[in-house]
Amino acid sequence: MIPVLRFRLFDMPVTVRGSFLVIAAFIGLTGARQDFSFAIAWVAIIFFSILIHELGHAVTARMFGSEVAIELNGLGGLTRWTAPDGELTPGRRALVAAAGSATGLLFGGLVWLVASRLGPYPPLTSFVLDRLIYLNVFWGLLNWVPIRPLDGGHLLQSFLERFVPQRADMIATIVFTGTAAGAVAIAIWQDRILIAILAGWVLLSEFSAGGERRPSPGFPTLTYDEPADPDEPDDVVSEPFDAGDPADTGETDH
Repeated sequence: MIPVLRFRLFDMPVTVRGSFLVIAAFIGLTGARQDFSFAIAWVAIIFFSILIHELGHAVTARMFGSEVAIELNGLGGLTRWTAPDGELTPGRRALVAAAGSATGLLFGGLVWLVASRLGPYPPLTSFVLDRLIYLNVFWGLLNWVPIRPLDGGHLLQSFLERFVPQRADMIATIVFTGTAAGAVAIAIWQDRILIAILAGWVLLSEFSAGGERRPSPGFPTLTYDEPADPDEPDDVVSEPFDAGDPADTGETDH
């Protein structure tokens, strides 16, 4: 889908696709008590929460000399980056992968710290603060689960490549498949159909990939690639975002 918004943030290009706004609006309309002002607030909450998460990845990658670009699309976001001086070490890739959720957790914690010391708030303000805390903390923790599209999958892959490089792909595939299968079972048990579908898609991707590192095309992932041409940022990160209650989300290859 064509971009509907382009801007630069901290000198990093950001692109917002129409698909992202459509899905964010759908989540807002279905989860905001049929109140238009709450629906608009949901769209803003999702936008800023995902953007903050992607900024964590992008700023960290840029600290290591990478060219970066952020895109919000579909179910989440992606950060494109290059490694101009050669492939980043597993340790640095792990830091880039962890930085997104860490930034969201820090932001959510700061919102809670400030909000708990002020107030009381009118209903809309209270709604915004509660959802900002929930989405950033919940998604930050969820995104560290060791499933290949999520940050936790990339963290595990990086650690394995650092300590057991010859068996990294085999061990990662076993862990990712087991975790995805467990996520499907828990989501069905909890009657979270959207999460069950996403986890099932991940599970099928693991089976079809045959142990390859790159997830199946079309599924939102957070993926880091070191392109052959260091002047051209390659594709990288997309993360599913499930806006939880009433709403959630991707990955690192991000």
